[in-house]
Amino acid sequence: MPVVMAIVLVVNDDRDMLDVYGAVLEELGHRPLLRVNMDPRPETVISAGAQAVVIDLEAESDRLAGLHAIEALRAHPATRAVPIVLATAATEGVRPLAKRLEDLDVPVLIKPFAIDQLREVLGRVLSLQEA
Repeated sequence: MPVVMAIVLVVNDDRDMLDVYGAVLEELGHRPLLRVNMDPRPETVISAGAQAVVIDLEAESDRLAGLHAIEALRAHPATRAVPIVLATAATEGVRPLAKRLEDLDVPVLIKPFAIDQLREVLGRVLSLQEA
C-alpha cells in the first residue's frame, strides 16, 4: 500500500517526545506540526492544514479531554474525515474507551510502539482518507 505523505498534527504533553515524533514523521516523509498540551479544535486543525492528527495522552484528565477533542473533530463537517490516531501508554485508561474509539474510527497505538507500527497505522488511515 503506497504511503500518502501528509501534514500531521501531533499533540503531546512531553516536549522530548514531540522531538522524537517530529524526527520520525520527517523520516517517514510527513510534515509534522508539533504542539504541547493543546486542544486540537476543528478550527485549529483546519487553519493548520493538518491532514492527520496524532493525540498522545497520558493523564486521566488528558484522556477525557482527548476524547472530547476527537468527538469535536468528528462532529465538524470540515474535520470529520481527518484521520486521528490515539497514542498512549495508559492501556488501562483506554480500555473503557475502546468501543467508542472504534466507533469514531480512531486506531490506538500502545506505547512503546515501533516506528513501523506508526508508519503502518498512518499509511492505513491516510490511504482510507484518499479512497
